[in-house]
Amino acid sequence: MAGSDLALSLRLVKPLIPTGRPGSVGVEPRGGAVFLIEQIQRIASREPDKLAAVHNGRPVTYARFWRMIERARRVLKAKAPNHGIALLLVRDMLDAWILSFAARSLGLEASLIASHDQAALFEGLDVACLITSSDEPTDGLAAPTGAIALTLASPSRPPDHEAEAALAARAADLAAAAQILLTSGTTGASKKVQLPYGATRDLIDERVAEYHALGDGFRRLDAATVLNIMSLGLWTGGGFIWPTMVWAQGGAVVMYDDADLQHSLDWPGLTHTLATPAHLAWLMALPEGAFPDLPDMQLAVVSGGLSPALTRQIQRRLTRRILVNLSSTEGGGFARSIIETEDDLRWYKLHPGRTIEVVDDAGNPLPPGELGRLRVNVRPRLATGYLGDPETSSKFFSDGWFYPGDLAVLDGKGRMALYGRTTDIVHIKASKYPAEPWERAIQEALQCDGVCILSGSWRSEEEQLHLFIETRRPITPQALTAAVQATLHGFTGVHVHMAPSLPRTPTGKLRRIELAQQLYESRFGSDA
Repeated sequence: MAGSDLALSLRLVKPLIPTGRPGSVGVEPRGGAVFLIEQIQRIASREPDKLAAVHNGRPVTYARFWRMIERARRVLKAKAPNHGIALLLVRDMLDAWILSFAARSLGLEASLIASHDQAALFEGLDVACLITSSDEPTDGLAAPTGAIALTLASPSRPPDHEAEAALAARAADLAAAAQILLTSGTTGASKKVQLPYGATRDLIDERVAEYHALGDGFRRLDAATVLNIMSLGLWTGGGFIWPTMVWAQGGAVVMYDDADLQHSLDWPGLTHTLATPAHLAWLMALPEGAFPDLPDMQLAVVSGGLSPALTRQIQRRLTRRILVNLSSTEGGGFARSIIETEDDLRWYKLHPGRTIEVVDDAGNPLPPGELGRLRVNVRPRLATGYLGDPETSSKFFSDGWFYPGDLAVLDGKGRMALYGRTTDIVHIKASKYPAEPWERAIQEALQCDGVCILSGSWRSEEEQLHLFIETRRPITPQALTAAVQATLHGFTGVHVHMAPSLPRTPTGKLRRIELAQQLYESRFGSDA
């Protein structure tokens, strides 16, 4: 639209709180949990005082880590069935890892769930037990049909009389069941994925080698690695494989469950931090001096790209070592970018071990420079569909390809740029436009926390364009109008909604369907 035609309908919106906190999940083949547990035991025997984890500022040695896992194994062996799925409703990150290792080593598939209602996702499957910690509220919690409910003391807080000697477990005592990860990346609804993350040594070594191949711009993963995981919400593909890679090398993992995530950066000697753009936006909104400057730390960003404005803040206040990793829980990583110039924020180098294509709606490959649907070859031993959901599987997995739901362009030189999601399309007057370039431009112009653009006919037959601005600081009407006029062209008007927070998944992705539903329900007033 021309500037003279711009009609802004502005409404201040109350904070939009996510209605649930979807977890994430994945399965591994036989042989999966054994290698890592045996590796932890080997290091515990050889270097008992070596740091394995830091939990809420409390160091945990490999010897103690092993004792925690073995103690949990004994408790579960006495109380839980010996097959099926163990659902873990545990919000303590260290407890989640301990119980996952313990359950899988006993032959139970393990899945971390984040809320009571996620237990219902497993109805009809072979759920053996629902495990909660005695620290967790259990009012209204129901186990799936046929499953038993177990409430256990926190395995990371042993009784004072616990013997210090590590209890040996022979390899023959260890089973190797799957880890089931939940993901909502393609549809916004939680789906169950079976993946061999953290499986056998060859798979872990393969993943480590992929990162080392990035060259001198990437800080290597080895026995000296101290990895900071900023949130339990990162119990997804990336958040699951990174700790397994670190423990396999004999490094340490820093975990922090408190809402003040900046404290996790206080641990001395951090070499790597794994975070999402949402984590980093929250961090950069804190006052100067709220967290240390860590110029030698490698920052690995998952679950979305970075805006130039946010990148500049990160480089100034935290670290210039930034790696943005494009991946999915279903199919693993497919492109990465070490950020050295602003151009690296848009163009990602394709993973040399993957086949990546951009195709039209009929599945025909498009030439470089043309926008289309991204598809990635299905990796051997990784997911080929969603557990118990053949209908959704058929929409995103087909003929050896996984369709992550992204719009992309290839440059013909081994690089790729993303332009939002296939579902993030704005329909106005029978024309289709990807929303991501507009959202990115407006976010950069306003230097706000997030932008979401939706189109639809919610209460009339006329198409409406809605712009959501997520910001924790005031934005002047003049700045808003200038940003919209410079970006959105060809429309007669746009309804603008300002909010301190928008509904997001645990990894920080916008819940567009939830926003659209709230527009449908007239949650934004009569003029929205």
